[in-house]
Amino acid sequence: MPAVQDDEWVVAESYTLKEMEENGVSPKWLEGKWLNVAEDMALIPENNVRTFEENGVCRIEVSVYLMECMRGF
Repeated sequence: MPAVQDDEWVVAESYTLKEMEENGVSPKWLEGKWLNVAEDMALIPENNVRTFEENGVCRIEVSVYLMECMRGF
């Protein structure tokens, strides 16, 4: 599978860090959840999941390949 280009990513989940803390969830835990999903879909997790934390918001982006698998395409 070729490398994922910047335009081939979609936001899977996005939460404020405050909201996550209130619900007992960390950015690392959320990332781990998506890494497991990628592995379950027989994709290389590190190539299909990325995490951004900026301006008090945690955003999990996944490759279009992973999202298509999740949607059943």
